[in-house]
Amino acid sequence: MNKIKYGLSAKKIISGIITFFCILHVFAKSNKSVTPDSEAAVKALAGVERKAQKPTEGVYYSLFVRSFADSNKDGIGDLKGIIQKLDYLNDGKDETTTDLGVTGIWLLPIFPSSSYHGYNVDDYYDVNPEYGTLADFELLAKECKKRGIALIIDMTCNHASSSNEWFIKSRNPDSPYRDWFRWVSDEDAAKGLVNLKQKVFGHNVWNVELENPGKTSDGKDNYYYYAGVFDPSMPDFNLDCRAVREEFKKIFKFWMDKGTTGFRFDAASHAYNAAELKIGEKGLEKAVGFWKEMNDYIKSVNPDSYCVCEVWENAATRARYIAGVPSNFQFDLGGQIASMINNQEMNEKQNLAEDADGSAYNGYARSLESLYQLYSSFNKDYINAPFLSNHDQARSAALFRNKADKMKLAADLYILTEGIPFVYYGEEIAMKSGADDPSKRTPMLWKPNGKDKNQTKWTDHPLYSSANRYNMRTESVAEQQKDSDSLLNHYKRVIRVKTAHPALFRGRLKAYSLGSPVIESYVMDCDEEKAFVIHNVSSMNTVDVKLPDDLNMPMVYAANPAAKIENGTLSIPPLSSVVLASRK
Repeated sequence: MNKIKYGLSAKKIISGIITFFCILHVFAKSNKSVTPDSEAAVKALAGVERKAQKPTEGVYYSLFVRSFADSNKDGIGDLKGIIQKLDYLNDGKDETTTDLGVTGIWLLPIFPSSSYHGYNVDDYYDVNPEYGTLADFELLAKECKKRGIALIIDMTCNHASSSNEWFIKSRNPDSPYRDWFRWVSDEDAAKGLVNLKQKVFGHNVWNVELENPGKTSDGKDNYYYYAGVFDPSMPDFNLDCRAVREEFKKIFKFWMDKGTTGFRFDAASHAYNAAELKIGEKGLEKAVGFWKEMNDYIKSVNPDSYCVCEVWENAATRARYIAGVPSNFQFDLGGQIASMINNQEMNEKQNLAEDADGSAYNGYARSLESLYQLYSSFNKDYINAPFLSNHDQARSAALFRNKADKMKLAADLYILTEGIPFVYYGEEIAMKSGADDPSKRTPMLWKPNGKDKNQTKWTDHPLYSSANRYNMRTESVAEQQKDSDSLLNHYKRVIRVKTAHPALFRGRLKAYSLGSPVIESYVMDCDEEKAFVIHNVSSMNTVDVKLPDDLNMPMVYAANPAAKIENGTLSIPPLSSVVLASRK
């Protein structure tokens, strides 16, 4: 009896071992790493080897934590929600194609704040409790690092919150924090040092403090006023104060120790706003000096760090700030690209002839080269930061009349330029907005409306609910993942080619005309590689152009698979791009 039982048990054990190894074999086979297929990636979505590795290389993704992903079903996006969605942004595996492929993330403000947007900071050393904890942030940074994702956070050095402890203490004229903010008095105004009636953005710059007025020499009340260029709830720092500068360095170090690889500096061109300066002060020079000091300190802590400034000004002014922080956002690029594409379509539909003699061709490429030369004159190590739209602008889909082919070309036109492109969350699925700020920051659409536990619901509040109407028909990530021809999958492709080729993420641009009024083309060159980028902005016609012998290189990207090279002639379909490249 025992022998029979023993025999049956042995058979079961042997059978179990065989089954285990069969399952293990199948599992190993199904999870075997697939070598990236750069040849297939030329005309279709396929894995490629990512070579952009540093925080100063690649493509960044800008996201509003409140709207991105909700992990605890309270309706508000949080840091744990981002962690759950990291594999969508970049899973760390070159061979896969389910992720977007970005190499960096910029988090809009994460600090405690009384506002939904977070740009008035109550405490620079903590996380908004609606978003999570410092431990959650450290975990996010750790998970980003595992995937090769750089992480930068929004930093507001221009102003704090009126609820910030430093500002509350500064209300006392005898406080050591008094000099941390810009305070003036009736007496200063009487001396002509300041104009208390100065207005910016439709409101007063100077806000009266009715408590504890001082006395003038003749015994009259001498009221005090603090500067708030953006809003009375956002008192402006006095950046001439050495204690303020040293405090910000402590703040930078604090967050870098927790895994941050850099910062996006908010309102950089307002650091010494002319509206709040005393007579004779030179704001721009002081601002550039301040940002250079901050950037130099950050680089001393981490030489590979990346910082970028918001300088929403004309190109000449932006270039001046490049001397302080080498990277600035290229504002108005989205409008420039939209005008070029839409005007070309209108001209073609109206059969308007191109009467240029050829000297006016390649205008987009030439404008980029001119801008970069301007930047270089102030800092040869500049890093351009192009984008289509951001959290302060109406979403870019409207610029391109919600047409997918235009949005795909627009993606190529900015991502395949110099520097670090920034993709605003939801732009890759053509999310839409109105002109008001809440509608520009509505919930990320992971699945069709009403079918996603991670979709945030903070805009269901009566104050913001009208913002929800803009994306009722927008196709979600889940829907676009299944469509090989979707805008989302196009973004995956162009981001992959950008991060796979050193000439594209490290190279300098030089315009190179192919003699066609509808072709925009330029060479991207670095020590390792040369690339030739060609865009057909025609909405109707395939264009054939003869390639110069020295630029007749292998095709590494064709947005439209119908693109081809035969006998040195490139045939490029309408509203599409091609990249040729060769290692040196």
